[in-house]
Amino acid sequence: MDSADYEKHKKAEIEHYSDVYSGFSGPSENRPLLQPVPPSWTEMEIRSTALIKEAIGSVLTSYLIKRLRPNPGATMLSLGSGPGGIELTVAEWTPDAKILCTDFNPALLELGQQRANSQGFPVRFEQMDLNTATLPKGEFDVVFCHASLHHVIELERLADQIHQSLRPGGEVVVLDVVTPSGYLMWPETREVVRNLWPALPQELRVNHTAYPEGPRFDQEFWEADTSQSGMECIRSGDILQVLSERFVRKVYVPYYSISRRFFDTMYGPNYDLDNPLHRSVVDFIWELDRYYIRSGVLKPETFFGIYTT
Repeated sequence: MDSADYEKHKKAEIEHYSDVYSGFSGPSENRPLLQPVPPSWTEMEIRSTALIKEAIGSVLTSYLIKRLRPNPGATMLSLGSGPGGIELTVAEWTPDAKILCTDFNPALLELGQQRANSQGFPVRFEQMDLNTATLPKGEFDVVFCHASLHHVIELERLADQIHQSLRPGGEVVVLDVVTPSGYLMWPETREVVRNLWPALPQELRVNHTAYPEGPRFDQEFWEADTSQSGMECIRSGDILQVLSERFVRKVYVPYYSISRRFFDTMYGPNYDLDNPLHRSVVDFIWELDRYYIRSGVLKPETFFGIYTT
């Protein structure tokens, strides 16, 4: 990608996430610091959190707190933190830790820094382009990558920088999307999703994000390459390989073989979890998802991992 194309993709990425958070009104100290999602996606996050807890004995935030709290002066770097919703929760319980949040979106960094200052948390927010960043050597006990690596083009370079930035015994904690690049589906996943699609009630097949004019019923499941404009999933299909080549994997929790496709912000708003039919569809697709992952029939589209050097 030449420099002009890169700047165009970067601009689109910044504008997209600025728009996501600009919809919140009121004082900055009251604005949500996590991206808004429909209730169906919150339900998926609750279920995937249970899988992570089963693997490591605690939820993600508690794990980070346990890594930082016992060691005065412990340090954590968060890459692509946005306004730091998770990081400020960790900071509340680790007053002696040093937490640095980075992102290349200045509006989100400003929102996070204002919140940290208002709550008296010693968390710093700094602008950083993960494609060109040079990290200090031997500086961090934890490098946290929450849904950030799938926005990075120079994955190999960034992974090398993370590796040399860790202190002895340090960890990389990752939760990310690992679909084929561009948020496309593997052929086997596409076949399953497209076969399920006609069986859904029409009200569950309304697309809320793809069309400028607003929500529209999709006769067929909508799929497009998101990497053509912004940075979304620009090299998501390479994340697992790049990490495995440079780090030792301690924990690996794969999930969402198909659930992302039905319950994220595109189709997720269709689901009323108080509606017995909708709830039954959610449960059915989740159980299919777990079967496909356990049996190896389909690859995961999301994973949680902990890596060391």
